[in-house]
Amino acid sequence: MADICVIGAGPAGSTFAARMAQLGHQVHLIERKPFPRRHLGESLSPGVMTLLRAADMHETVEAAGFPRVKGVWVKWADGPQFREDTREERLLVDRGEFDLRLLERARALGARVHQPAHVLEQVWDGAKWRLTLDADGTSRHLTADFVANASGRRGVSPRRQTRTGASTLAVYGYWRGASGRTAPWIEAGEDVWYWGVPLPDGTYNTLVFVDPDRFRSAPGSNLSERFLGLIDRSGLMADCRDAELVAPARAIDATPYLSSDCVAPTQIQLGDAALAIDPISSSGVQKAIQTALSGAIVANTLLGRREMTAAALEFYGAQLSDASERHRRWTAEHYRAVADQCDRPFWRQRSAPIETRELPPLPAFDASALAMTPVELSPELEFVRTPCLRGDFVSLASALHHPRLGSPLVFLGGRELAPLLQKLPPGKTPLQIAQFWSNHMPLKSGMAIAGWLVNHGVLVRQQGGAPS
Repeated sequence: MADICVIGAGPAGSTFAARMAQLGHQVHLIERKPFPRRHLGESLSPGVMTLLRAADMHETVEAAGFPRVKGVWVKWADGPQFREDTREERLLVDRGEFDLRLLERARALGARVHQPAHVLEQVWDGAKWRLTLDADGTSRHLTADFVANASGRRGVSPRRQTRTGASTLAVYGYWRGASGRTAPWIEAGEDVWYWGVPLPDGTYNTLVFVDPDRFRSAPGSNLSERFLGLIDRSGLMADCRDAELVAPARAIDATPYLSSDCVAPTQIQLGDAALAIDPISSSGVQKAIQTALSGAIVANTLLGRREMTAAALEFYGAQLSDASERHRRWTAEHYRAVADQCDRPFWRQRSAPIETRELPPLPAFDASALAMTPVELSPELEFVRTPCLRGDFVSLASALHHPRLGSPLVFLGGRELAPLLQKLPPGKTPLQIAQFWSNHMPLKSGMAIAGWLVNHGVLVRQQGGAPS
C-alpha cells in the first residue's frame, strides 16, 4: 500500500482517487473549493457513463436523474436543423451536483477528502513528497509516495504546454427565464461559434467561442457588453428574449494543448492538467475520466512494479499524444465544413490542412470471399513490443504495426491479436482462420475479427493462392 495525494476533485481527480483506493492504496483527495459549485462541461458525451461504470461510480450519477439529451439544434455549415438522438446517451448535468456525487463516491470507497483546502507547498525530499495544506485556515502536513495533479488548466505551467490548436476564449453567461430552450444549441457564426446548454435547474448556459484578440477589440466597454453583442448575432436566445443574466459574463481560456511532462516516476497529471482538447468535441469530461482510469493503472504500476517504470511512462505519454492527435484531426475536419463556405481567418486557422499519407484503396472483398479466398499476413505488418494495459498494471505485449492502423494494436474484441496471428497456418480463408481459432473464441467472434483484419489490410489475398 502506498500513500497517494490527489490535487483537485473534479471528474478526473475523484475518479482517480476512487480507483487508487479500490487498488488498495491510502488516498488523500484535496479540493480548493466547497461543493457544489458551477463548472463548465455540463453536456456529457455518451462515453462518460460507460467509463464511470468501469470505475463502479455510475450508480451515484444515475440516481441523480439528470435529463437525457433527446436531440440537438445544429446550425453549422447548413441548418438550422434538429438532430434527434434516439439512443439518448448524452446527459445534461449540473456540474456542481455531478462532481459532488463523484467526490462522495470516492470518499465511500476509502479516499480521505480535504475540502476546502489548497496546497501551499509541495516538496520531494528524495524519498517522499511532503505537502503543506491550508485546510480552511488550518495548516496541515501530509506525506505521500505519489502525487496526482488533477487541478485543471491552472495545474500546468504555460511553459510546459504544447498548443495543439488555435487560441480560443470561451465567454459564457447563465440565464434565468429561458424556459423555451429544452435542447442544446450549436451554431457557427461569422468569426465565432456558439453553444447553448439548458440545465436541470432551469437555467440556461450560453457560450461564445472566439479568438481572444478579436474579442478584446469587439464593441463594448466591458466583457459582458461584448458578450451580449455577440449573443445578439446568434439564435441562442430565440424565443427567450425576456431571460436575464444570473451574473456578469465570464471568460476562460479554451485553447487546446498537451502537457510536455504529463508523468514521472512519482507523479502524474490528469484531466486538463495533462491534456485539453478543442471544446467543439464536447467530450472534455469523458477525456478527463479516461486519463484518470488509465492514469490509475500507470500509477499502480509505478508503485508496485518498478521494473515496468519505463513501459508505464511510455504508455501514458503515448496515450495522451495519440488522443490529442485524433481530436486535432477530427476538429479540423469539423471546422472545415464551415471554412469551405465562410472564408474567414477564424475558420481557416481551425481547419488548417493536416498532412496525411494517402493509401491506395483496399481491393473489394465481399462476404462470399471470406469463405473462398485464401489470405496471408500483409508484408507491411510488423509485431513490435509495446506497453499496454493488462489487468491492474502496464505490461509489454506484441502489438500490430501497420500503415492502415491509426496506432499500435494489441487487443481487438477483447482478444490479444499477436498470438492468434503469429501461429496462423498458411493458405487459409478467413472462414477457415475463424475455425482455427475456435478453441479460443466462438466462431462468430473469430469471423468478426478475421473480417476486420481483412478490411484494414492486415490480412490480404494470398499471392497466387487458391482455396485450400
